[in-house]
Amino acid sequence: MQKLRTVIIGIAVAVLLSYIISSIYARYRYPVSLSEGQPSGKSVCVYEDGQYDLMDVEEYIESVLMGMMQDDWNEEMLKAMAVVLRTGVYYQMENQDTSQTGKNDLINESELREIRYTYAELKEKWGDEYRNVARRSHAAVSNTRGVAIRYDGQVILPVYHVVSVGHTVSAEELYGYDIPYLRQVDSGADRMASDFSTTLMFGGDRLRKTFDRWLSQSQTESGEDVRVSDATASGFARTVNVFGCEINADDFCRQLGLQSTNVHIDKPGEDYRVITVGVGNSLGMSLYGAALLAANGESYDEIIQYYYTGVTVSK
Repeated sequence: MQKLRTVIIGIAVAVLLSYIISSIYARYRYPVSLSEGQPSGKSVCVYEDGQYDLMDVEEYIESVLMGMMQDDWNEEMLKAMAVVLRTGVYYQMENQDTSQTGKNDLINESELREIRYTYAELKEKWGDEYRNVARRSHAAVSNTRGVAIRYDGQVILPVYHVVSVGHTVSAEELYGYDIPYLRQVDSGADRMASDFSTTLMFGGDRLRKTFDRWLSQSQTESGEDVRVSDATASGFARTVNVFGCEINADDFCRQLGLQSTNVHIDKPGEDYRVITVGVGNSLGMSLYGAALLAANGESYDEIIQYYYTGVTVSK
């Protein structure tokens, strides 16, 4: 059980590579009304301008969805994302330490992975479209109110990524531990994404400076090259050998600002060529693939059940 918890924590941290999530705060601060109706009974404790306040989960989900909405997302994609976000909050609530409060219907925003933006930031992002974005977010949340994703009766950890490597990967491949709803499924349409693959060139001196704190003097002067030394079957690097020093792939990619640990390295000339595939870790739902399924007429629950194996989608 401890191993499973460690793996799930690792998955949650890895998901932070998917950097497009955002949210806004406090109904009375905004020129549109957020979710209305009876309180859900679940709240998020938010902090802004030096004070704490409670926000109903439904209102919180609506504000988050406004922040991360993409121009090409239709109504079914918005509903799918509302359910995924709500499930994530529910999961964190149910798995938090309640020894002090004895409650699992309240959570601090700091325990969640969403990044909140202010109204001013969202207004700058959407401009004249702000009110339309608010209306669409409100509709998606209202039409899925209280709906969450479960496997065997338990709320899942609904991890997702931006663009897959052409298929999603299983938790077992990435972490060595099977999580039944996180299995590999085809997402071949992701290959059409503009950022499916990225190629960058790095000089040897640049790499030595970047990884100086990992390298000893002898390694800095060694004649060894830079190469992926261990990877999964789908090409996700575990470790990268940098001039004789084994570096964790997450650290390697973070230092170079790479969008995925699915990294491939060669040296066609004087410089090293670093190719990354996908955006994120290809675990769970692909946002790009899900949006295409929605555009092709799939319903939000069909999309969710495609990417998360064997789950139910209900209140």
